[in-house]
Amino acid sequence: MQCTYLKMSFVTLVCFLIGNVEGTEHTHTVYPMIVEERSSDVSLVLRVHSGLTLSLTKASVTGGVLRLRKYVNGTAVDELVPGSQIEESLFEDKQKMATVSVVMAPDDLRVTGMLSLTERIEPLLYETRHASGMRPHVIRKIRRPTESKIITLERRKDHAPTNCDNRKLPRNITVELYVVSDSRHNKRFPEKDLWIYICIFVNSLNAIFMSMTCPDVTLTLVGIEKSDENQEMNYVFGLDFMNDMTTLHLFKDYINKKAEQSDITVLLTGRDLYESIPGRGINKNISGIAYEGGICTPNFVAIAEDIPGSYSGVIDTAHELAHSMGASHDGSPPNEHINGHPGSLKCAGSSGRLMTYVDGGPLRYQLSECNKQEIRHVLRLRGEDCWKVKANKTYSVKNIYPGILLSPRKYCEMLYKSTLMYGSMNSVLSAHCKMKCCYAREGRGVHSCAIHRMLDFMKCSYGRKCFQGVCRRESELEMYSRKKG
Repeated sequence: MQCTYLKMSFVTLVCFLIGNVEGTEHTHTVYPMIVEERSSDVSLVLRVHSGLTLSLTKASVTGGVLRLRKYVNGTAVDELVPGSQIEESLFEDKQKMATVSVVMAPDDLRVTGMLSLTERIEPLLYETRHASGMRPHVIRKIRRPTESKIITLERRKDHAPTNCDNRKLPRNITVELYVVSDSRHNKRFPEKDLWIYICIFVNSLNAIFMSMTCPDVTLTLVGIEKSDENQEMNYVFGLDFMNDMTTLHLFKDYINKKAEQSDITVLLTGRDLYESIPGRGINKNISGIAYEGGICTPNFVAIAEDIPGSYSGVIDTAHELAHSMGASHDGSPPNEHINGHPGSLKCAGSSGRLMTYVDGGPLRYQLSECNKQEIRHVLRLRGEDCWKVKANKTYSVKNIYPGILLSPRKYCEMLYKSTLMYGSMNSVLSAHCKMKCCYAREGRGVHSCAIHRMLDFMKCSYGRKCFQGVCRRESELEMYSRKKG
């Protein structure tokens, strides 16, 4: 199977073609349980089944504060949410490359996410529980090329250098990623479930890019856009089937006009991509497209298919992101539109690595040495402006405080992890930047309350807000912000 290279005046468009995939979805039912919980380092030991136990620690994929954008009657509505709020249920086992959401209740446990890069798990909400009360979960194979094998961290330690001697690049580079989920992709999810799904998705991408060294490359999620059909009239070319090249061009224009600030923006689509072949019709065996070397340029966009809820697009998206960072398909000549691009002729296209069309089992989740050289070259060309983390400045996070993001009610709900909580304010307490979190017992008319410190920038009186435990005039806070800025 061949990939069509679309030559343009400044950039090469590259597409990722997939081979045959498993036709039958293999599933089995399990009853996961927590066998150890350590509050000191917020870690869990989760027994999934007799052959799999995960040692879980807290996972983080966002840059502190995350911008969540949705559209209401055609108008963009932005919400700044602390990354920790979305990630509160997110855990990972780096050794096994697992990322899961773990939701615990006194009589329930729900585990959702990726047990590895080849298996996913989700709770069966309407099935009969085990005699012990444990909730059944189903494990499914993630759609992938035939004969792929389960990959763990140990099997990816191939030829990574022990030290880096490259003075023109920092040791670590953070790539800021903005994700747009189209209407065919996001309609399956309640809103918060979409945010969690994409966080798990990005953490799985990071597991693949762990094979990149000198510099180490980490993706950080800076924003998520929940698109709708009205917005997609600006960039989607097609209905159920979407033309790859035309949509990529339109999506680039759409994102650049919006001035979204990220190093790469990727569109996750629930539609089927296709390419037009002059004189031969269309080819639907395509799952992504990107501008090669487009990172930190106006061509910083990519598109990848993903069956919503399945994580099927992780490999495809990693492939397209690698293109955006400068990697070509193994066995390709230098890209003539990127000055000094080394190409990948020295690496066989039959190796089965990430940037080939052959499934190499464990190698499928790795970049070749040629790909790494290409990415290093493009990152050097893009320079320090590309390496810097810009999200805090771009999204004006510098002077965003918890009390701006959280209402008293939401603060109490988060504090006690219950939607039955509410915030109670009175002038005596608020003058000292204190408030009550209360719980109403159903049918009893009894309210139980506890006193808590108010968050910085919560309103404590007319024209005043709390800051560091003091109810201050807003003018003082403006002066403080300027002084600290």
